Amino acid sequence: MFGVSNNTVARLFRDAGDMAIAKAQEIRDLNCERIQADELYAFVGARQRNVHRMKNPRPGTGTVWCYLAQDADTKLVIAYRLGDRRVYDATEFMRSVASKLRRNDHGSFEVRPTIITDGLGAYKEACAIAFGTDADVGMMIKKYENLGEDGEPRPSSRYIGSDRVPIIGSPSRRDISTAYVERLNLNVRMDNRRYGRRTNAFSKTLLNHERHVALWMLHTNYCRTPRPMRPRTKDIIGGDNRWVKRVPPAMAAGLSDRPWEIDDLITMTDEFLTNRTAQAIAQGHLPNEPEGLPSHWVYWSRLHYNAKVHAASCSSCRNGDGKNGGGGSAGSWYPFHSLESALEAAKGFEPDRHGVCNLCLGSYRTQGGYRGPRR
Repeated sequence: MFGVSNNTVARLFRDAGDMAIAKAQEIRDLNCERIQADELYAFVGARQRNVHRMKNPRPGTGTVWCYLAQDADTKLVIAYRLGDRRVYDATEFMRSVASKLRRNDHGSFEVRPTIITDGLGAYKEACAIAFGTDADVGMMIKKYENLGEDGEPRPSSRYIGSDRVPIIGSPSRRDISTAYVERLNLNVRMDNRRYGRRTNAFSKTLLNHERHVALWMLHTNYCRTPRPMRPRTKDIIGGDNRWVKRVPPAMAAGLSDRPWEIDDLITMTDEFLTNRTAQAIAQGHLPNEPEGLPSHWVYWSRLHYNAKVHAASCSSCRNGDGKNGGGGSAGSWYPFHSLESALEAAKGFEPDRHGVCNLCLGSYRTQGGYRGPRR
């Protein structure tokens, strides 16, 4: 479909996803008056009721809830978090939201925010811990008929009304609404194949799930231009009610001066990889080893995007000369004096594709040596 290897496409997705995660953490100094927060359901690997049937489930397998916070005025997606619907994850999510807002010299928010959430009980304690009395907090508690034994609505439940409840401070009753973030949830399910219901396109690993969410958030904030809208001035006599062109949320929030293109995301990914490699080397993945011959080597292949640890005596290593001599044309050899430091370096070079040589350190050695091809 793309004219290149599937591994190349997957590699680009991983690198761009890591860049998007880092970019989402850099959002700071926002002046948000109204913030709406909600969470939506997905699963990784298998549905929660089927996890016990898996032989070796990976960490994070099962139900995963995605918390989202959106500025109701600029439509900027402020923060996200993957977790469950307990107090711990809700608190960490709200702390992340609080860290994005600008504070003055006295430590208070420059603009007192109004935080509106749905009826999840964990938000009460989470908002109290993250904001204290520095924000107005309200809840939009929706009511359904035909609830399950756990108190949650069944798939067949009907919405019968809602209550607007102030929790902290004095939020305006008019502002207690989750309409914008509920629409954002719909956009998530329409834009992300991983959130499609009744498909086999669900995420297989939690890390790739987060990468996809972060990429979607980056594209929504910087690349996507909302449709024109009419200003909400019907209650003002003589108000201008003409259609108004809109800009991407990041421009409306002052984070960018122009809409981004896909080429910008690719360029940022290349810069991110260059900086990550330089930081990995500077932060000790290539430490000053003691004198003497190294006991292990790491071969970092830029062609195949993997890093593999070898023993110095391995026939594929030969103290960094490679199997056929010359050191290898697709990558570089790096010496280490312990297996632990070599493994740490390999993980730093390729977080997703690193391992050990099967001939000298892996399964072939532990199973009595290479026994030839299977017959």
